[in-house]
Amino acid sequence: MRIRKSNFLTAIIILMLFSSVLSASEVSAVWTRLFRRASSFSQKTSIMLNIIEQNDREMIPVLMEALDEQIGALQNPGDITARVQTNEYIKMIVKELGQLKAGESAPLIWQIVENSEDPFLKGESIIALSRVGAGKYVVELNTMLRNLNFNFGDIQDQRDNEIVAYSLVVALERLKKAESYSSLFFASTGWYSSKSGVRQKAGEALLTILDDPTEQLEKILVESKEYDIKLAALSAGEESGAADEKKSALAVTALIEGLQNTGANPVELLQLKSLRVKALNILKNSTSKPENAVKYLKRMLILYRTDRIFDIDEMVNLFETLGTFSSDASVKAQTEFLAYLTDRRESGGNIDYRISKSAIIAIGNTANPLGFEELANVQYSDSWESSVKREAKSAIAKLNR
Repeated sequence: MRIRKSNFLTAIIILMLFSSVLSASEVSAVWTRLFRRASSFSQKTSIMLNIIEQNDREMIPVLMEALDEQIGALQNPGDITARVQTNEYIKMIVKELGQLKAGESAPLIWQIVENSEDPFLKGESIIALSRVGAGKYVVELNTMLRNLNFNFGDIQDQRDNEIVAYSLVVALERLKKAESYSSLFFASTGWYSSKSGVRQKAGEALLTILDDPTEQLEKILVESKEYDIKLAALSAGEESGAADEKKSALAVTALIEGLQNTGANPVELLQLKSLRVKALNILKNSTSKPENAVKYLKRMLILYRTDRIFDIDEMVNLFETLGTFSSDASVKAQTEFLAYLTDRRESGGNIDYRISKSAIIAIGNTANPLGFEELANVQYSDSWESSVKREAKSAIAKLNR
């Protein structure tokens, strides 16, 4: 046995010395024969290390043969030491197949993903799948990530799950399939610790997997019951590469959600306010001014008049946004609100100066001449302070008359 082992090592040394004078196919054939003659796990490992060192696509068949040979070992790994050695051996084979972009090895690699209980081996295999371009497994990979995102199944070790989740995010980002957006989005908002890097990596992936994810985000925004998820969906849309028109449409959807839902506690109330304010800011900064947004901006003006449900700073945000909507419908809603403020002022009611000045500035910023009458009413009213009158005069000067 000792003589046989010595001869075996001698053959390896000779091959290494003369491989430079052999053709690639000859080298591959020799390594394949040596691998098949190996009688022990340590011999196979030594040969495999040399095969991998070649970094040669000619070696793909023997790499696949070695991997196929080990699939059964995952189900009968033996003691802990044997299990660790087997996992490391399989991992280096899988990694090499990935680096060689061996698409034909995808079914074998997928079997490792399905059968391995070691998170590092499973993760390496998942990444290898993406490197070999195994797009046909995207549905399965998305399902795996979705289940991890929502903690489906028995949770034994969260750290192991984070390792697998990170690998899934890396793989799905590389495969760049539109259907992966949702699972990556929920990974970016999931339970994962900051130390794992899953959420950050998923957030980065969202920026590269789709230029225009607004269709997926609108679905999430409408269907999610969690207000913080709605807000995250709107934020993802704002940061995406979508056109302003699409971002504005998403903002209108978010504004509707922010108005028709009622928070059950202070946290939810704050989340809904943040959703509305972000929607307003997107609409304010966008070059696209959808006319259907005016209906909901006007709704906010009415709700403030009847129920005072919005804070002063939110109302200021509202007027800053309204100032960028110059349509007749928008200006009519604004002048009606300014007329209401003037009526309250003339009847002795209290009016917050920030709201009154913001309303006046907004009308002036529209440059729409429909705002003239109510602005002039403020300028010449005996009920408004001088500072408010001056603001109205400045606003009139901005109108296209």
